Amino acid sequence: MTVERETAAIDALRAADIPEERRGRARTRRLSSAQRQFYFWILREFAAARPPTAEGTRGAAVSYGLEPAEVFKVLAREDLVHVDSAGCPIVAYPFSGQPRGHRVLIDGERWVEGMCAIDALGIAPMLGLPVEIYSHDPVSGGEIWVRIDPSEGAWSEPEEVVVLSGSACCEGPSFLGCCDVLNFFETGESADSYLERNPSLSGHAISFSEAIEAGRIVFADVFVGGN
Repeated sequence: MTVERETAAIDALRAADIPEERRGRARTRRLSSAQRQFYFWILREFAAARPPTAEGTRGAAVSYGLEPAEVFKVLAREDLVHVDSAGCPIVAYPFSGQPRGHRVLIDGERWVEGMCAIDALGIAPMLGLPVEIYSHDPVSGGEIWVRIDPSEGAWSEPEEVVVLSGSACCEGPSFLGCCDVLNFFETGESADSYLERNPSLSGHAISFSEAIEAGRIVFADVFVGGN
């Protein structure tokens, strides 16, 4: 990792309105031990390709000594997990409970859905497992394939793949502000075209390697300090 790549990745996260308190182990700093373990349970269920149900999630909260409605409010306030009216997690960055166009194959065995391009890229360093990502360029419709192996490196097809980092310039959780913007594009020109077509958005294209670094910064140390 170069200093230039890390600097570009941090700039990209600023463009996406992802502050320092939403990066790495800082994401759970304001949670109690029980809240943190419950949050980890949700992430691990998604990572196992078992998106938690409303009933299962509420039951898990109780098993950790938590009142479901209260812990849901805390996780939403921290912009970590968002549930529907029944208590079913629909957002648990980097995972989505609904199709987002970023299909991720973990360790060649199980399929999950990434919330956005950077989230999808962050799954490999978060779990320490290889992943393959299947997505599309929103402008050209072209297919995009990415493989990340924490021990071997990263590859993409096409090789010129970039990620648009930016936001919709609205306040609130990331899934409302930046997740729809953070997409893969076949080329930088395609990403620029997308911005031109959507003047309400702000942002800029970053290289594949810079996007990988951004995903690492946000998710690599999420489980550090907890079991």
